[in-house]
Amino acid sequence: MGRITTYIFLLLTAAAFWACSNFETSGNGAFDGLWQLEQVDTLATGGSTDMHDELIFWAVQHRVIELRSHKLVEDGSMLVRLSVYYHFKRSGDTLQFLADPYPVLDLRPSDPYAELKHVQAYGFSRFDETFLVLRLDDDHMTLQSPLYRMYFRKY
Repeated sequence: MGRITTYIFLLLTAAAFWACSNFETSGNGAFDGLWQLEQVDTLATGGSTDMHDELIFWAVQHRVIELRSHKLVEDGSMLVRLSVYYHFKRSGDTLQFLADPYPVLDLRPSDPYAELKHVQAYGFSRFDETFLVLRLDDDHMTLQSPLYRMYFRKY
């Protein structure tokens, strides 16, 4: 009886390892996770802005990024927290945001299409912005658009 139990145990263990190897992964590596925007450099002027107090975060998972500001911003007659969801494509050292971001104000969906002002706070000059990935490791990320260089730390 002991030998049959051992064979069954080994068979079940092998089946478990085989099942785990078939899980889908994002392939994003160090890019997945929560990133805080620390600094923005303006390329045209050489100026630099400390962004720690702005509390801007990018949450990356699979093919979706949530851009979130934890500061209250004025939207009409209300103060709200703005969040924008984007689909993205990453290839080599290029990060491309796909058009039609979806804004969410204080966890209430707003219009299905964002206005440009909703994404400008996150370093975008247009909806389908493309960034060059200058640095990406487990702790830091540096992205560059045609206008800005942005420095992030993994939170």
